[in-house]
Amino acid sequence: MPDDMEVVVADSMGELLMLYAASDVAFVGGSLVSIGGHNLLEACAVGLPVVFGQYMFNFEEISQLTLARDAGRQVSSVEELVTEVSAYLDDANLRFETGERGQRLVQQNRGALEKTVTLVTDLLGESCGGQESASES
Repeated sequence: MPDDMEVVVADSMGELLMLYAASDVAFVGGSLVSIGGHNLLEACAVGLPVVFGQYMFNFEEISQLTLARDAGRQVSSVEELVTEVSAYLDDANLRFETGERGQRLVQQNRGALEKTVTLVTDLLGESCGGQESASES
């Protein structure tokens, strides 16, 4: 990307991490209108403060956790979006601290797949009378 580029709008698959790594703040789209938002964790993982709209029903738990950990801000209008993004761009310390909180959020919540598999396996074992599944025998 050119050094003087200030805003990038992406609508593609597989490029977000590269774009996030070259960014100072992320607005995660699909959330100012009733689309349901997109995943905030990718931006958090690379240490970006995230700004997102009020329509996060596709990622409700993640958005609430992001707010609870002060790793991003939720807005309900374009005017609020401009205010919040500007606040992050104007304050390097705020940007860095918020980004660090986002990275910690991601690190502390790793291992979800392993936890889910263990839970499902335990539940299946209980529903089968504690017997091993056919793949284990």
